Amino acid sequence: MFKGAGRQLEFHKLLLETAKLARSESGKEAVLSIRPSVNLQEVKRNLSLNENFFKLLLERSVPLEAFPKAEPLLKKLKVEGSLLSVEELLLLLKLLTQSKVLKKFFKNLPERFEKIAFFSERLTDGGELLKDLTRSIDETGEVLDSASPKLREIRKRKSTVSERIRERLNSIVNKNPELCPDRIITEREGRFVILVKPQFLKRFRGIVHDRSSSGQTLYVEPLSVVELNNQLRSLKREEEEEIYKILRELSLKAREMVEEIDSSFKALKEIDLRCAVAQMSIKLKGTYPEFKEAFNLKGARHPLIELKGERVVPVDIKLKKGLLITGPNTGGKTVSLKTLGLLSMMAQSGFLIPAKEGSSLMFVKKWFSDIGDEQSIEQSLSTFSSHIKRISQILKEADEDSLVLLDELGAGTDPVEGSSLAVAILKYLKEKGAKVAATTHFSPVKLFAYKDDYYQVASVLFDEKSLKPLYKLAYGIVGKSYALAVAERFGIPQEVIKTALSLMTEEERIAEEIIEALQREYKEVEKLKEELKRKEEELKEKEKKLKEESSEKIKKFIEELEKRAQEALKERELERAKEKVRSIVISAKNRAEILKEAQGREEIKEGDWVKVVSSGRKGKVVKLNREKKTAEVLIGSLKVKVKISDLTKVEVKEREEKGIEIPQPKSFFPEVKLIGMRGEEALKVLEEFLDKALIVGVKEVKVIHGYGEGILKRLVREYLKESPYVKSFRGGKPEEGGEGITIVELK
Repeated sequence: MFKGAGRQLEFHKLLLETAKLARSESGKEAVLSIRPSVNLQEVKRNLSLNENFFKLLLERSVPLEAFPKAEPLLKKLKVEGSLLSVEELLLLLKLLTQSKVLKKFFKNLPERFEKIAFFSERLTDGGELLKDLTRSIDETGEVLDSASPKLREIRKRKSTVSERIRERLNSIVNKNPELCPDRIITEREGRFVILVKPQFLKRFRGIVHDRSSSGQTLYVEPLSVVELNNQLRSLKREEEEEIYKILRELSLKAREMVEEIDSSFKALKEIDLRCAVAQMSIKLKGTYPEFKEAFNLKGARHPLIELKGERVVPVDIKLKKGLLITGPNTGGKTVSLKTLGLLSMMAQSGFLIPAKEGSSLMFVKKWFSDIGDEQSIEQSLSTFSSHIKRISQILKEADEDSLVLLDELGAGTDPVEGSSLAVAILKYLKEKGAKVAATTHFSPVKLFAYKDDYYQVASVLFDEKSLKPLYKLAYGIVGKSYALAVAERFGIPQEVIKTALSLMTEEERIAEEIIEALQREYKEVEKLKEELKRKEEELKEKEKKLKEESSEKIKKFIEELEKRAQEALKERELERAKEKVRSIVISAKNRAEILKEAQGREEIKEGDWVKVVSSGRKGKVVKLNREKKTAEVLIGSLKVKVKISDLTKVEVKEREEKGIEIPQPKSFFPEVKLIGMRGEEALKVLEEFLDKALIVGVKEVKVIHGYGEGILKRLVREYLKESPYVKSFRGGKPEEGGEGITIVELK
């Protein structure tokens, strides 16, 4: 039994905090489904594996990244003839890539982590399927040209036809500036068109596909490109058919590997879960618990209180059969019960527990608890009734494999009847052999437990002078509730206190006197313990001094040997020092030359003629921003913002000043094609293209670099990052050409 106790002990809150440490959605779900195991071998295996992950994470980072949920994908793959979409294949690509990385990681772990090295066997490296997916799909989910030779050929032909269409349309817009003054070429319904003013429609032979919202512009397909547009549309259909074929082949290969993929996904989930549990154990400074014949938790800390960042006083909890915790309110009785129950559940769920090394727990199969004073409003039950209902269920189901936690046993009703009932419940649980930890304020219950051989008693310690709890358990004594003492401290009149004392029965007064006598006896024992501890420390100190004296001679002998060894090595060290000095001198000379060169560079001022080192162009400095280390340079009629470090001062004659102009281009199309060019050639063409775009005043241009292996795309985008002309850039949308183009916004 777990559910009710798990809720009261807030085990679910610990799982919620642990789930936050998982990397994937599947890992989070796996963490939230954790339940304590009642199989001892399974518990020990879980603890051993999680302890290995705990140690691993202390040493190094596991290359685990978020991986997608694969249950729907696996379900679909198992259906004969199913076709995976590009998005699903991209999901599979990410899953297999993560699997390959982790397979290599676990395979190459040091020998001390051999217990978790088996994860390498459960993971796949993706084989040919991963290679095919990598070749066929990019990170955005686009099918690459390299997916098949036929697709590459189709796209090449498509590009050629598109280029021919653009050339014809460029020719039309350049020869007829009055027809389309904006010289804009675009697409409508998959066909290339130009923008034409309505008044020129009669003079222009073409098909109208659309008009602007204002009606001032028509989207016209000239008759001269109709056939080419038809070819382009046909090629697009061929492209779609080839892509369908590629997806079908990839889906078939994935179906053949479905068992390996399923195994890898489950392994990834388990790795994510175990990493999250290990990370939580690290946060709580957890230790490996042993399972023995009794609970012996040393310096146990409530995990949820610690996770909140609140102060936690460690408590020692001992329980062999039964334990009755007594003492005043706010002393930590309830927290001790919850800590015991929660750490028991944690250990049997695979968590290392927040307690000192050497702590042990009893293995249990059922957890029961009655903690708190919740009322069942729906069933119209009082506080006492709700407790009794829960306890009656516990008494029916508890046995020798159970841990039963009962808070304020017998409270909520007449003290005499409540005490009698509490004693009867403790006796019944004793007969069933259940492991019991309970708290109470009732003297008869305290005295019963003190005399009974099944139950051990403990009291939360309380400072009698300040009347403040110490949050520690003292075993073997019964604690007072301090109700009257606390009442007096908070201003209850003396006559009320005296009346309360007089109303206590003779039996109750005797019980209080016995408890006080026991506490006095406990204090005497504690004093003796302190005295013994002091003497033991004195003996240890004397022993330490003797050891130090006897080792002093050995120390001097070792020092003499070291001295001789140092003399023997002195000559070698001297030679090494000389070498070091030589290298420092050489380094200093090099540094001096660099500083000299740097100091020789003239300071740039406004009005100076300069050369932009990166482009080789000359211009005049019109504005300086020393704080941002930038300058505005007038190159011809164009102002460019560049880094001051990229400028060098030059001498320019008067006639050269007038001659430094950038010619105005006769016509300009806001698109440049770099496909087939080498890196240096492509960047030179791109630079000239951006120069013209800035002169014309265009704010957005298109750079066509193609898909290929992605080298030219990376080169272009790295150049755009550094260009002073560029405000921003992005990859093309599918309808614009996808990742084969880059859309650039200019300043």
